[in-house]
Amino acid sequence: MTPNFQRSTEIHLNIWQSARSIEGTLAERYVRGVRQIWAPLEDLRFHPRCPRGQGKLASFEPALLVAMRTAGAIAAIQRIFLDPLTSTYTEKRVLGQAIGAAWTNGPPCKTIGICEGFETAAAYTSLTGIQAWATMGAKRFHQVNIPASVETVILLADNDAEGRRARDRAAESYRRPGLAIETEWPPGRMNDWAQLLKR
Repeated sequence: MTPNFQRSTEIHLNIWQSARSIEGTLAERYVRGVRQIWAPLEDLRFHPRCPRGQGKLASFEPALLVAMRTAGAIAAIQRIFLDPLTSTYTEKRVLGQAIGAAWTNGPPCKTIGICEGFETAAAYTSLTGIQAWATMGAKRFHQVNIPASVETVILLADNDAEGRRARDRAAESYRRPGLAIETEWPPGRMNDWAQLLKR
């Protein structure tokens, strides 16, 4: 392992380990208040001074941290930087080895949904009770490592041109014997499932 790779791997874990539970924090206000998500959520933390940028240009801002796991280990984190006044997000950045990883919200169930964003996955779980994973982007939508224990995957891509391309690519990528692959689009003209909670 090269020093640079090891250093980049350690950074996201150091940030994660120095963060705390979201209860009573700006991150909880974002998740429960702004996004109206009420489902039980795992692998979330709040960092009051999360690094944003590098070197002399780095700033330190409050952020919701979302753990992305592969084979049970935290491979990357998404940093959702938050505005202290409005509790809304200002930017999202992934740090670590995100390819193949996802926010899983606990150990895999027999049926899982695959979403692009954390908020969409958490909203879908709130609405349906079905565990939904987040790949943190359409480009990684087809790259998640699906455990052999999973029997059904529901593709929950965003309802736009990029999302439809991501859905088609994922349907091909995840195909294997014994795995049922379904697709569910958000109702009406909505772009994603998170919009249902913001009506």
